[in-house]
Amino acid sequence: MRIERIWINNFKGLVRESFDPSRFSCLVGENNAGKSSVLQALVYALNRPTQLPAALYYDVTSPVEFKIEFSGITDEHLLRLVPEHREKLTSLLQGGCLTLVTRYRSGEKVELMMLRPTPLDRRFTQEAIDAALSGKRNAAIRAAAMEHCPELAEGMPEGLSMTDTKVYLARRVAELPPAAFEMVEGSLPSGIPSSINALLPEPIYIAAVKNFGDELKTTQSTSFGRLLGLLLEDMTPDLAEVDRALETLRNMLNRQVVNGRIEDRRHPGVQQLEATVESLLRENFPQARVELEVPPPELRAVLGSAQIYVDDGSRDLIENKGDGIKRSLTFALLQAYVQTLERRTRSDAEEVPAARPLLFLFEEPELYLHPKSQRVLFTTLGRIADAHQVVVTTHSPLFFSPGVTASFVRVAKSARIPKPEGRLYPVNFELDPVNAETFRLARYENADAAFFSSRVVLFEGESDDYYCKHIATKLDQEWDFDKRNIALVRVSGKGNFSKFRAFFESFGIEVKIVADLDALFDGFEHLGASLAVSNLRNELIQRIDARIAATGIKPELSGAQVRSRVTQGRWRGLYETAREGLRRMQETGVVEQAALASVDALFTWEQDVARLRAVQDDQECRDLLIPVADALRAEGICLLTQGAIEDYYPTGAPASGPKPQRALRAAELVEGRPAALALSRSLGVNRPTELEEVFGEIFGSIH
Repeated sequence: MRIERIWINNFKGLVRESFDPSRFSCLVGENNAGKSSVLQALVYALNRPTQLPAALYYDVTSPVEFKIEFSGITDEHLLRLVPEHREKLTSLLQGGCLTLVTRYRSGEKVELMMLRPTPLDRRFTQEAIDAALSGKRNAAIRAAAMEHCPELAEGMPEGLSMTDTKVYLARRVAELPPAAFEMVEGSLPSGIPSSINALLPEPIYIAAVKNFGDELKTTQSTSFGRLLGLLLEDMTPDLAEVDRALETLRNMLNRQVVNGRIEDRRHPGVQQLEATVESLLRENFPQARVELEVPPPELRAVLGSAQIYVDDGSRDLIENKGDGIKRSLTFALLQAYVQTLERRTRSDAEEVPAARPLLFLFEEPELYLHPKSQRVLFTTLGRIADAHQVVVTTHSPLFFSPGVTASFVRVAKSARIPKPEGRLYPVNFELDPVNAETFRLARYENADAAFFSSRVVLFEGESDDYYCKHIATKLDQEWDFDKRNIALVRVSGKGNFSKFRAFFESFGIEVKIVADLDALFDGFEHLGASLAVSNLRNELIQRIDARIAATGIKPELSGAQVRSRVTQGRWRGLYETAREGLRRMQETGVVEQAALASVDALFTWEQDVARLRAVQDDQECRDLLIPVADALRAEGICLLTQGAIEDYYPTGAPASGPKPQRALRAAELVEGRPAALALSRSLGVNRPTELEEVFGEIFGSIH
């Protein structure tokens, strides 16, 4: 049994959102975005307190509503219900699925409803049939049924009682095809909201920021106590002797019922105490009697009162220790529970009725833990997820990985009136192999931080991020990537721009691109420009080509450009095709146009080199470029019109050597705003420098 989906309406900052928890789900996002609200919604939906505080309503004039869908409900799960409730509920399940609606209206008690399969033809509902047969007797019962729903009553035996007639018609309704029903909200068949509690998963909510002194109490009402209780409960079958001892104690303290007769086999001291109290009471109330009953604790209560002491050089209760060791102890209990689950799976695989499923809700599990411990805990939670659903919120990239964490949801806050709303952006890697591949590539490029950022800037070159961060703050102290929570992510090749952009945007993260000038000619389709801008770029190329023809601009190929081109897989494929075509022409002596075209294709990229030289060296071409660069920047694509980021290095920066060292030395040479302003030219009269416009776009208001 598992939770398939929860719809959350009007709860805290979540106005109308849904969440599909997988076996192991991870909620990421900035602080105060609404991650904890999702966990709390699950707790409220399952535990259903009588009322909600007004502060939990987004709009107090509308109800808070949680609709939660369960799947995989088997007969073994239903055995947890008492027989009369189980029978009523079983007929309403659709393919082992159940949907409950928990609704809170301000100042009113909680309302629990369920979605019930209801005939589209309302004549076939139980209420309509009851109304049609009401007050009828004998033969009139059958006549009323035939008149009300002849499709169902056809073939019904004569002389059926009222009860048997309703049973017959109900059976015929149940035989209708699924298409004849719709799911309609209605009350539980038992009419008692608590009747379904034993069926539902039990949430174990481990919050991030709480009074640890309260949370670490070992009562069953706390998550810590519940974890300890789960472990101790596993011992109960092996403690039959303790149970017998408690029964003996109970008999020593209280009267017993033997064969329907009350017998007094209590300890003489208890009998004497009762007699003494009664005699004293009778001095004022002669007819009064006193019965002393001293129920001893049950085994569960004994185990639930356990306390944990830790000796880390000083023996004391755990609640008196530091936060780090407290959090680690909760972690240790989780690990112990995993081992218990694994033993139970091997020995009690056919447990009947099925054990009540647990829902582990772990808020920021990385708190107070060393990175090594975080990795171990992540593995532990993954193992728990084999038996119970797990949902975590986190700011640590160590806590999510495709294949272990099945689904991710980025929670972000969206500006709304009268107050912000939380939005959920799910990405399920079990269902989306393309995004899973991009995720692995992103992690390879150390882009984990991007998942926790408000905006992502994609760039291509090695060490561009360090140099850009330095220059931005020199131009304007407010342009601080870290303080503004903007991540720089290297995509390792123009072909990955579109893939990374689509990936991060699926998380609801705004994406900007910083691209080298050559992307205008080679790989432009990966930038994600609009059709209007693409058409503008095509017109630019035509005008540049005309200018090249008029001026005779020739491509000057550098060794690096040649090496880069010939190592590309696409170029090698063209080379193989051209070589085979030339060999055929040599053997046959027949000139093949297709073979000549394949040879030409090897060198068409030289035209792109000529175009790049034209927009860098020819003033007219540079002027033609500016409207296209402006249009791209307006769409979040910042084209570096001087070339690559190295073309913005200051005078004196090394021109060769490892790129990280060159970037570091270049940054050292830019000591203040005047030096940063000198790195780029203005793209027009009364305009700021190009880099100011680029960073202005990057740091513009976040939508």
